[in-house]
Amino acid sequence: MNKAQKFWDKQAKKYDYSERQFESVFKEVVSKTKEYLNANDNVMDFGCATGTKTLELAEATKQIHGIDISDEMIKVATKKKNELTIMNASFTQGTIFDNDFEKASFDAIISYGVIHLLDDKEQVIQRIHELLERGGLFISTTACLKDKMALKNKIEFSVYLLIKRLGIFPLHLNMFRTSDVEKLISSQNFSLVKAEKIFHGITISFIVARKQ
Repeated sequence: MNKAQKFWDKQAKKYDYSERQFESVFKEVVSKTKEYLNANDNVMDFGCATGTKTLELAEATKQIHGIDISDEMIKVATKKKNELTIMNASFTQGTIFDNDFEKASFDAIISYGVIHLLDDKEQVIQRIHELLERGGLFISTTACLKDKMALKNKIEFSVYLLIKRLGIFPLHLNMFRTSDVEKLISSQNFSLVKAEKIFHGITISFIVARKQ
């Protein structure tokens, strides 16, 4: 078990509570995402966490499968699925590089709030491209920590950076501008369908990209 997995396992029980502050932006993002999905789509939610957004998107798809490196996150997500009796959703612990996933097997891959935490971002996006059908969509949100940020968030982020320097926060962090994310995704043989900035204390890049 690596440091990132251990970190997210510890966050699982309190994750939904900590994410409440972002509820309004998540609702906006889920609504925007649904515009690009249809009832015949087989979808992956990469980095699904506790599955809240995965399950909200299920009604717009034929099948949606959430994956996350944290086993504890997947346990919470599966419990929610069973309680809501959502039959076209499933969850597994693992990574996007797992051999269980066949090439060109998904119509859309969604990833919310993950890219800025990846130290192997190019390889991951290459893998996403590989797993998509021709013309398939990659829909993502990414925190852009070099762009506009509210004063409150600047202060909180300064504290976070101090904690990271002390080694308490083990995750990689990419310091992006929205233009950096657009270039990153475009460089992996995706064409941008939509590239939008969403501001919620920090700047978030919302991108819909099509496999060429």
